Amino acid sequence: MKLLHTADWNIDFFGYDQKEEHIFFLDWLEKMIKEQRVDIFDGPNPSAELQKIYYRFLREVTTENSNLQIVIIAGNHDSAGRLEAPNPLLEEMNVHIRGVVRKNKDGEIDNRQLFIPLSKDRKIEAWCIAIPYLRQGDYPNAESYAKGVSALYDQLHSELQQIKGKDLPIIVMGYLQATGSEVYKNDRSEQTIINGLECISPEVFDKSDIVYTALGHLYKAQRVSGYENVRYAGSPLPMSFSEKYYKQGAYLMKIEHNQLKDIKRLDFETLALLNKSAYVRSNLKISNKLLMKYKTRLET
Repeated sequence: MKLLHTADWNIDFFGYDQKEEHIFFLDWLEKMIKEQRVDIFDGPNPSAELQKIYYRFLREVTTENSNLQIVIIAGNHDSAGRLEAPNPLLEEMNVHIRGVVRKNKDGEIDNRQLFIPLSKDRKIEAWCIAIPYLRQGDYPNAESYAKGVSALYDQLHSELQQIKGKDLPIIVMGYLQATGSEVYKNDRSEQTIINGLECISPEVFDKSDIVYTALGHLYKAQRVSGYENVRYAGSPLPMSFSEKYYKQGAYLMKIEHNQLKDIKRLDFETLALLNKSAYVRSNLKISNKLLMKYKTRLET
């Protein structure tokens, strides 16, 4: 099984027109999925703008890659309910979206709604705990946000043990800021929440059957506090001038014999570059053929 981790797409970031950049990225991502024969694709943060490009991308990659399974979680800028709305249709394409933490009739969190079996040829090979951005009321009562969120992750992991096969691995998805993660110092869009009081310790993911934790929220790709299997994929497009010398991309890894192997970075050369105080086109050119391909998608 292969896992491709990408995050923080930020489509229509603060109203800037980055349509060509996103088309260029999605085309690159589509090629990576075909080339690497990926089984699972993880990408948070689709937004209302450019929804046709987003949905047609999902349809095309799942049609062309029969074993592809897509798991998406909502971020802090998303309308969680709107993101989940097409689930009945998308699940027919093996696309699973988790935007809302649901509760049962007794007001308790419906833990099992956040469990997604990851299958290949109708055989479950792993389980995913897919947790969207958590707001007050989405986690157990506790003296702090960090303790409440950590309690939810522990609670979900414990309950999943009752469902999954004994030897099946777990992939965790979360949208949060982890203790020890690196934030761009001069980037207001990534300022630490309440001076770090809301950071979640990566120790909550340090369990023998959790083989990988895919995080979103921070724009810089990184491993967290020395944990090789707890990572932020970073944003695929530059989000601020503090990223001038930073390479965008995604993480690709294998799971073999229930163990994580061969984590590598897939670098993506963006269509636009940051130059001191300007957002300028790079030497790369988006072809008319590619533009027409997406123009046709938008019109049909």
